[in-house]
Amino acid sequence: MMRAKVLGFWGMVPFLCSALLGQVEVRLETPKSAYLQYAQIPFTICLKNIGGEEIAFESAGNKPWLEMIVQSRDGLLIRSEKPFVPPDKNLKVGESAVLPVDLASYFLVREPGGYQARASVRLPSGQTLLTEPLAFLIGRGETIWTQNRGEGVDRHIYSLLKFYEDPNVGLYLRVEVPEKNIVYPSRRLGPYVPLTKPMVEFDAQNHLHLLYQTAAGVHRITVVSEDGRLLREETRQEGVDKPTIRKEKNGEVVTEGGNVILPGNLRERLSTLQARIGATVPAAEKN
Repeated sequence: MMRAKVLGFWGMVPFLCSALLGQVEVRLETPKSAYLQYAQIPFTICLKNIGGEEIAFESAGNKPWLEMIVQSRDGLLIRSEKPFVPPDKNLKVGESAVLPVDLASYFLVREPGGYQARASVRLPSGQTLLTEPLAFLIGRGETIWTQNRGEGVDRHIYSLLKFYEDPNVGLYLRVEVPEKNIVYPSRRLGPYVPLTKPMVEFDAQNHLHLLYQTAAGVHRITVVSEDGRLLREETRQEGVDKPTIRKEKNGEVVTEGGNVILPGNLRERLSTLQARIGATVPAAEKN
């Protein structure tokens, strides 16, 4: 997790005031140092009241109490695409709060290159805490599959990209409608095993079915809509046969082979239900 330290400012002039700096601790964090172009850019603002009294963080008119400042590596300020309106927060003594924000939803951070972000927190006194800049990169990734669907203004371009996320590789889906100048947010599908090749099929509703390997013997099936929204996701472990997908004559896409791995919370509910009716819980379900 990358973190930024905090500096104190009055307006934009540095100041040293132990009483003010002793009231609030502000941290800016992001889980990775690099993100794929058009993908989410998750940042987290962590606040902690380390003073001796409760603090109310409230926006006043058009002036929010929390703002994000994004710049390119050469110092160019990146304009916001839409305003970020933080919820009001009351922190009791010793209490903490975490506010997540996807920078890609608010700022036009589109071009590959280096960027930096800061968090600016306005205290009830009107004074401001500004974190040090936290650097991150935007990369293009490598396209491993692409296909056009439709014609004219409704032509969609579906692409699978691999993106190096030190020390791993991630697999992403991107959907574009070039004639309408639309690029939907790139969706991270999961880890990618470079020596394997994803399987793809479109069903009669034009939903994209993807089958790809996420680890040794583990495969994931993901179904997405025309705009890249997640419709269904399933994980299968290799058994006698490897999982595979195929399209039937009626346009339905079916998955065959492998054993379905249930999410932990679903396994727990099934085990509880089986216990109530006196059924024996299979060993695989207990793990």
